Order: sequence, then structure tokens, then C-alpha cells
Amino acid sequence: MSKIRGYFKLVLLLVYTLTTFGIYWVGLLIPKLLSRPYEPWRNLFMQTWAEGVAFIFNMEVEVEGRPPEAPFFLVSNHLSYLDIVPLYLSLKCTFVAKKAVRSWPLIGYMVYAVGVIFVDRKRKTDVKRVNELLSTSMNEYQGLIFFPEATSSGGEGILPFHASLLQFPADKELPVHTASISYATAEGDEPARDSVCFFGARHGFLEHLMKSSQTHKIYCKIKFGERTEQSSDRKELAAKLKENIEEYFEPTS
Repeated sequence: MSKIRGYFKLVLLLVYTLTTFGIYWVGLLIPKLLSRPYEPWRNLFMQTWAEGVAFIFNMEVEVEGRPPEAPFFLVSNHLSYLDIVPLYLSLKCTFVAKKAVRSWPLIGYMVYAVGVIFVDRKRKTDVKRVNELLSTSMNEYQGLIFFPEATSSGGEGILPFHASLLQFPADKELPVHTASISYATAEGDEPARDSVCFFGARHGFLEHLMKSSQTHKIYCKIKFGERTEQSSDRKELAAKLKENIEEYFEPTS
């Protein structure tokens, strides 16, 4: 029965994503032709898409704290590809993602089309290019979200923060916001660490997506920090941000 439920959700997810993205892509022509900002249209699409995904996966999102208003720079812990759902539901934003995502069939193009910024973390010279791009991407229509752990985890704690992409807010001495995400599943489901968190090399993406889709219900709590952190030294900033999130972080059950 769980597999049938899983396949049904995945088919519904595919149809819903392709349909809404098709509408977004056609509607995108209007601001492009009129030389108007496309971010408001993108924000509407991403929030609508996130609402649909939350419905399909029976995901209940609880928000604590006050989400920042654009423009902002925000860092969060990273547990799963599903993290973007509570973030898009709460914020007008775009993400900094690893370059490998751009090469994924279909998904890579769709992610590129909604304005995600890609970085090659293996090339130190790419950081300068990305930091220059970040300076032009943070505007009144969108904030920037960065996962400084540089990988996802099982949610037991916060992994060490990588400071390289914090050079931009350090140079500008920008106040950096924080958020923490945690998950739980319904009684009878696999624990969220195994069915929602996507980390390590235990499962391929499609295999794990199937596991997530077989859950009865996913509970997500996203907390926004009460204060910001800033420093002109990126390593000091990374340490401050990690300590900030650890103050209110809840492990994934």
C-alpha cells in the first residue's frame, strides 16, 4: 500500500511541476519583453509550487520567528531537497547551489530558470565570480539563501560552516539572518532521518524520493533567528552564525 501511495504522489508531483513550470515559463515572456523585473512573477510561481508540493507530500510546516523581508542574506542548516519548500513558503528568495545541480536532466534547467545561483565549490577561483554575482542578485524583490554546511546531514547537529561564500556579506559587513529546519514523520512511518533527510551515499536521488513519498505525513519546523550576525572577517562570521543557529536548533527526530 505504501508503494502505491508513493507512486501516486510521484506521478502527481511530476505532472504538477511540469504544468506549473510551463505556466511560469510562458508568463516569464511578459516581464522579459517589457524589460521589467521577473522576480515578482518567479516568487509567485515558487510559492504556488511549494504549496502544491507540501499538499502532495502531506507536509505540515510550522514557522517560528519572523522571516526577513527582501533584500536579505540568510544561512540555514541543510537536511534535504525538501528544505526549499518551507523556505519558499516563508521567503521571497533565491538560492546558492552547487554547480552539479545545473547538469541534472530537466531539473537543472528548471532550477536555472528560476534564478538559482550556481557555484563550483571545487574551484577557489569561482568564489570571486559568485560573490560578484551575489552583489547584483540581492535586491528589493529577493533575498539570498546559502547552506554553509556545503552538504546535507541527518539532522543530529550542525555541521562545520564553510566560510568561502560568506566573503560577500563579510566584505559588505551585511547583517546575516539565520534559520533552522527540522523534520519529523507520523507514527508508523520511517524516522525523518531515514525518509526525509537526504545525505551521504546511502540512496540515489530517485530511490530516496520514493522513500519520502511513502510517508503518511511530514512535519517540518522552520525557525528564524531573533538576531543577525555580521563581521568583516568571513571565518569569524561563519563561527558566529553557527553558534547563533545552535542556540535554537532542534534535532530531526
